[in-house]
Parts: sequence; C-alpha cells; structure tokens
Amino acid sequence: MWKSIEAFARAWARPLTPADGIPPGEVRKAEQRLGLRLPAALYETYALFGRRQDLTAVQNPLLLPDELLLDPSGELLVFRSENQGCAGWGIPLEKLAHDDPPVSLFSDCLPDASWLPYLDRVSSACAELVLSETVMARRYGPYGRECPATAVVVAAVEAMCAPVDLPPCPAWYHPEGDPVRWYSAPGKLLCLEPDPDESVPDGSVLVVVGRSEADVREVVAAVPGDWPAAEPVPRAEEPFPGW
Repeated sequence: MWKSIEAFARAWARPLTPADGIPPGEVRKAEQRLGLRLPAALYETYALFGRRQDLTAVQNPLLLPDELLLDPSGELLVFRSENQGCAGWGIPLEKLAHDDPPVSLFSDCLPDASWLPYLDRVSSACAELVLSETVMARRYGPYGRECPATAVVVAAVEAMCAPVDLPPCPAWYHPEGDPVRWYSAPGKLLCLEPDPDESVPDGSVLVVVGRSEADVREVVAAVPGDWPAAEPVPRAEEPFPGW
C-alpha cells in the first residue's frame, strides 16, 4: 500500500521526501500521553507522509500525533476527523495490538453516536484518505466535474476505468447509503459516492478529477452523464495552484 501512495504522490503532486514524515519520537510522545500503544501501520503512515497536508489535510484531515484522541464512546482511537467534528475515523482499542488493524467510522449521521466498520486495515484507510483529500482539492473548478451516477454512467465508468484496489467503504455523511467506490485511469481519478439528496437518480454521484482539464474532458466525452457546464479558466493546461 505504501508503494502505491508513493507512486500516487509522485504522479499527482510531488514525490515524497524524508521531510514529509513525522519522526517516531513524536508518535511515542502521543503514546505516553494517551497511555496506549499505537499500531505499526499508523507509525508508518506518519513516517511516510504525515506532514504532507496536500495529501492529508484538505478537508477531513489526518490528525497529527499530538491531536490523537478517543471518540465519544471511549472505544476508538481517532486518527482522522471530519473538519467540523461531525465524524471521525478510529481504531477500536481492543485491536490496537495488531500491526495493521481495522478502522471504524463514527458519525453524527448514525443513531446515538454509534460507529460501524469502515475498512479492514489502517493502511487502506490512509490510502482512501489520500484519494479523498486529492478529490476535495480538485473537485470544485476546472480540474473536477460531477454528475448523477445513473446505471448508464456506472456502466460507462466500469468499461473505461479500473477499480482502485480498495474495498467499498461508507461515506461519513451518509454512512447507511451506498458505499464509496473508487476507479482510475491514466491522469484520472473517479469516485462513486452516495448522495443523501433524494432527488438524485439512483442515489449516487460520480465525481471525476484529473491531472489536467484535458483528462477531465476525456471522461465527460466518454461517459453519457448529465454534466453541468465547466467553469471557464484563462489557460486550458494551467498547473494546479500550489502543486
């Protein structure tokens, strides 16, 4: 999984460097503060890209070691938070001894502030985090488009793109709706996600982002969806701001 994240960072942003990591000593301080032993996969996440905010902190950030906390139930160690605190991703305390334990999701959108399984490994959840934060960085503007995910749209996506090697997972804002699914093609990242708006056909939305506007236009041309008009920009291939 780490090699995939390194390759993604190199292709979509800039290569990871040692300066992008958080030293193990900072993670050990968090362990001392919490009185808990953190799993190897979380150490490895921080060491590889813990300081790369473009990959981890656009919308719903990876928490830094000194921000780690327990969820309201006291049963999960929370390592990622929705930006307004409406949801969080955490490791069940009883699973902390595993090297790469499962992750659960709690959300205000669940009854009685309960939580449910999210992904079966921390490493997978951190890979999904990187994809999600990349989409949020590009979603609104010339590098992103979206349309209702009708059956015809989904069939077209499956014909032109490969599934990303991540299991489907619940969306924090609609955890009991259709799961989030990821697809990719050269220069393109696509996400099928639930939409709680009952007026949306089939209850899901296709979100497309690209490394360039041309990448996004290729998907729009190939997928027969109800695409809104693209936002105009001065230059068709202007580099993405900040990257």
